[in-house]
Amino acid sequence: MKRSFRGLTLSLALLAGSLAPAQAHAGQRPAFNAYLLAQRPSNAAADRLATVRERAARAGGVVTAIDEQRGVPTFLWATRVAPLTRAAGISPEGAARHSLGRFADAYGLSRAALDSAHVVHVHDIGQGPVIVTLRQRVDGAELFQTEVKVLLRQSLDLVAIAGNLHPAAVPRKTGAGRGAFRLAPAEALARALEDLHGIPAGPSGVVEAQPAGGYRLFELAPGGALAAASLHLVGPARVKKVHFPMPETLVPAYFVELVSGDARSVASDAYAYVIAADDGRILYRRSLVASDAFNYRVWAEATDDGRPLDGPQADYTPHPTGVPDGSEPDFIPAPLVSMEGFNTNPDGAVDPWLPAGAVETLGNNVDAYADHHPPDGFSEGDLRATITAERTFDHVYDTSRDPLSSEPQIMAAVTQMFYVTNWLHDWYYDSGFDEAAGNAQQDNRGRGGLGGDPLHAEAQDGALAPESPRNNANMLALADGASPRMQMYLWNTPDARRTLTIQPGGASLDTGTAAFGPASFRLSGEVVLVDDGVDSIPDDAADGTRDGCEAPINDVAGKILLVDRGACTYKQKAVNAQAAGALGVLLANNVAGPAPGMGSGAPEDVAVSIPMLSIARDEGDRLKAALLEGPVTAELERVAGVARDSGIDNTAVAHEWGHYLHHRLTRCGTEQCSAQSEGWADFIALHMAIREGDDLDGTFATTIYAARGMGDSGYRGARRAPYSVDFDKNALTFRHIADGEELPAQPMGTGGGPENSEVHNAGEIWALMLFEGYVSLLRREEGGRRVYTHDEARRLMSDLIVAGMKLAPVDATFTEQRDALLAAAAARSEADMLALAGGFARRGAGTCAVSAPRASIDFVGVVESFELKPWSSVAVGQPADSVRSCDDDGFLDAGERGTVTFEVHNAGPVPLVGAEATVTSASPHVTFPDGAAIAVPEVPPFGAVTVAFDVRVDDAVADRAALELRVEVATPGACAPSVAGVTGAHLNVDDVPGASAVESVESEAPVWTKEGDAAEAVWSREKTDAVNHAWRGVDHPSRSDTQLVSPPLSVGAGEPLVITFSHRYSFEITPAGEVPAAIHWDGGVIEISDDDGATWQDIAAHVDPGYGGPIGNDPEEPSVNPLAGRQGFVGANAAWPEPERVTLDLGTAFSGKTVRVRFRIGTDAYVGDFGWEIDDIEARGLVDTPFGMLVPDASRCGDAPAGEGGSGAGAGGAGGAAAGGSDAPTDGPAPPSAGDDGCGCEVAGAPASRAAGSLASLLAVAALGLRRRRGGGRRGTS
Repeated sequence: MKRSFRGLTLSLALLAGSLAPAQAHAGQRPAFNAYLLAQRPSNAAADRLATVRERAARAGGVVTAIDEQRGVPTFLWATRVAPLTRAAGISPEGAARHSLGRFADAYGLSRAALDSAHVVHVHDIGQGPVIVTLRQRVDGAELFQTEVKVLLRQSLDLVAIAGNLHPAAVPRKTGAGRGAFRLAPAEALARALEDLHGIPAGPSGVVEAQPAGGYRLFELAPGGALAAASLHLVGPARVKKVHFPMPETLVPAYFVELVSGDARSVASDAYAYVIAADDGRILYRRSLVASDAFNYRVWAEATDDGRPLDGPQADYTPHPTGVPDGSEPDFIPAPLVSMEGFNTNPDGAVDPWLPAGAVETLGNNVDAYADHHPPDGFSEGDLRATITAERTFDHVYDTSRDPLSSEPQIMAAVTQMFYVTNWLHDWYYDSGFDEAAGNAQQDNRGRGGLGGDPLHAEAQDGALAPESPRNNANMLALADGASPRMQMYLWNTPDARRTLTIQPGGASLDTGTAAFGPASFRLSGEVVLVDDGVDSIPDDAADGTRDGCEAPINDVAGKILLVDRGACTYKQKAVNAQAAGALGVLLANNVAGPAPGMGSGAPEDVAVSIPMLSIARDEGDRLKAALLEGPVTAELERVAGVARDSGIDNTAVAHEWGHYLHHRLTRCGTEQCSAQSEGWADFIALHMAIREGDDLDGTFATTIYAARGMGDSGYRGARRAPYSVDFDKNALTFRHIADGEELPAQPMGTGGGPENSEVHNAGEIWALMLFEGYVSLLRREEGGRRVYTHDEARRLMSDLIVAGMKLAPVDATFTEQRDALLAAAAARSEADMLALAGGFARRGAGTCAVSAPRASIDFVGVVESFELKPWSSVAVGQPADSVRSCDDDGFLDAGERGTVTFEVHNAGPVPLVGAEATVTSASPHVTFPDGAAIAVPEVPPFGAVTVAFDVRVDDAVADRAALELRVEVATPGACAPSVAGVTGAHLNVDDVPGASAVESVESEAPVWTKEGDAAEAVWSREKTDAVNHAWRGVDHPSRSDTQLVSPPLSVGAGEPLVITFSHRYSFEITPAGEVPAAIHWDGGVIEISDDDGATWQDIAAHVDPGYGGPIGNDPEEPSVNPLAGRQGFVGANAAWPEPERVTLDLGTAFSGKTVRVRFRIGTDAYVGDFGWEIDDIEARGLVDTPFGMLVPDASRCGDAPAGEGGSGAGAGGAGGAAAGGSDAPTDGPAPPSAGDDGCGCEVAGAPASRAAGSLASLLAVAALGLRRRRGGGRRGTS
């Protein structure tokens, strides 16, 4: 990683903190994720990363995104379809599990790890994509934020896999030690509260309530330290057991979710924690705050599905002129709309928003109220909207009056929020955001998910507080089963009048305003320059005693205090002046530029009651100079504009609701994902606002009503630029999410501030990409006619939004989320996918685009792509003697001709056309009869083709040789100009059993046996390069005891037994810096038996094998590893990753005996490592030769048929006959008459009579073995 997290909180707010934020009584705690910050494993992850794409390709897939911590896929496109269909009786779960098993090798998953995954949700709305989501459990506790999503078509063909599973998620056989939950849940909660609020109360500070929804619930203990500190829990804190994934292991932990704040305030903070259950350390922390039919008087369409209008103003989407002219729409009256609900539940009926007889805005989906009084949540003094007549909420909102001017005014805002949030619930319910998907409802009616969590829609939040939060909104998105909370605030508008007049001289100065203190005032008085007696900047030329950050030491009572900007919060200056009796405060800027706006801040528990205005630095300098000349007076006046209630701005409400949708359907904890959430939220609002007949080339904005105080909101809303497909109006592209990128030379608003990476600024670009794609869907044509009506495209886009979110990997990058959305579209229609993909490409997120690293905070590293291209890869198979073979032994020998196949995969949205493969080899013994250049057939999007070519071995090869082939595919127009793969094989050999005392591991008929329950998963014969092999025992990610056992070894009488071998190993140990340290969790030993395996002894009883330490030396759980307590090979060998040679001289202890030797690996129940690689095992002192051996081929092919002369020799042109010539040997017997496929074969060194006598049988073999496949170099199948 380039950099780790900065002080990041997941603020899902409508605007950035440049405006006055809601109070944060806990302070802003930085986001933290121990997994993302862990050092990358040097062995296991690096090894996996080197092979994962190859393994995926072998199974028929292309990996396009990787989890950098573990080197496993986070997004994989399937390019080969498995024959599974609903018609065959396969369920979506069955198809998903089959697909995961197919790619298990690429993900490094054992059968036990796959079996630990359970289905938590199946998204299937009867059309389009089917998404099966699986999560893992270990001993009943779920893995935190670890899940895999399998995307299928309606036919159940695999399209893609997103996310991944953890190989350590396997059942444990013991309950202590590394997997123990040593801390109690109350202790974990106390640790989280202490971190958040700084109050060390311990577990006695909380008391347990009744559990619910799989969580243990806790309240504050009455009279405890937490309650005494005025801490308040808005609802019970929720705690449950989880396993927190680290790159190499799982940590037992508790997930803690709490909403807390000062009992004297309506503000609160919501955080999720994961606390390690062994020692209480923090593993994860993030803020959860983002920012019968009834009649409702609301701004909504009175027809069709009652879609909300943009707000209390006429339709301004798109903008009528398309230029930033400062205009805003006229106000319009709200109609009376009748609505019962409009979703379609599983029974085909509607779920009513309110029950018959309801009298207030408290329904199954939403509880809407004005949250005016502390603490946070519905409490005494707060009010819901009530009916004005039977089944009627007819409250009229007067936009010319203050939002708090009357109770009907307040209830009108509450009614509007109730309506819009219910409408969004129903609209997205029909796209798959239902109970099982985790939507918010009091009663889930037995349809899955957790109930008891209706959305709390809080209007005018904190509006009666002395310093009420303004100019913002936020969404608290708790996990399913706890109510999400939407807080909508009042927003300031431009002042009706604001003046500052200085006497003598009558100068009128421009001013900036404060987000605290009175909003309207008029006063005059003498101006005095502060002297606080403390030079806060002693090394600076400026006078640091003039900043007012300390109590004034001069007489300021009854006067207007002039202070300099800097060194403390604006509010602190005002508090100090107020305490000293000042009438008001003027702040002079300390940098060039206009008078600054002054946000609120510390101290949060002190209200300011005196006015404060700011002036520019040069005006401040002139004012200070005038004070040196004599008395100066100032007259300050401010008449605030009528505040606007964001709760009646329907696009602002839709934005916040979009956060809830996103965070219920994804696992999102990084700044990059938070930026996407802002973009999703904006797009949810845009999607609701765009109507049939709108000019799609125009400019669109959200939050037009509420954000008037930010400037030209009619044109750009609260963002820097309007949403538009016209680059003359908005030229932002993918690169503009990165800090340091210069913005387009266009009129820009302030948006989220100066940093491109600020989540609202970066989120604009994600929303812009979605907007481009949606416009493409709306405009998509076939045969000159629109494919979809407006309403059809609108519903389709909603379906894809829900499916794309459900498919997203944990903490998705921009391009991973893009691929999830495109894959969802591809499962339904390739043409729809292309339309969306084109939208992404227009804004720089085309096929070849690269996201910033997952944990980046500045988003530097973005690579743009403005085209749709193929994304290619190649997988090369093994050579086979399948065209012309003399002995059908599987090896290519002298004079034989074989076939090599390779697959070209395309994970791009467009076909790969015109690709050409070139085959090369450094071997001088081979030629390519049909040429070394091979045309590759067109590879369809997200598909693969298989291509074959022939290779011929020179007749003159007399000894064994190695063949290494490289297939390089030129891919014009693809993301990479070429891709390559290698393969290899032994040439001109026979595999002779029982021929050697050296096990080279090259025989295709190994005589070693694998023993132990997981032996097949642990031990395998693997390639170490293109040709050679070794035994590999992986460090298994679950508890295992497996052995690789030799055949019987007969030691000569009086002969010493000496065993030598090469090996390298890397077994799991506690990573540096973790606790407990220096524990060798896994390891290997060597054992010997002289009674045919009835009993075994450690080889160390006879010779020092060079063991490195004790295996499984966890003092708290010594039995976690089957080999616990034994000395063995642990950690990594000294030369790692290079192998080392070991010699074991056993002397004559086994002289005259028959022995077996075994290599034994013991692993615990958690993630392993590379394991143990063993090669070239030699046993000296034997009287037999137990191992197979590759020897030079004993037979020799005769003349090849006419025309089989080769062309395209190996590298350097060596070894091949001229094109069109004969490659038959010049000596040897004449070939038999066997037609065009004839073959004459001769056993070297055999008597002539034997060769002749074998002719009939050899001809019979030839009839089977000589399979001539002409045109092999041009074959291709899809």
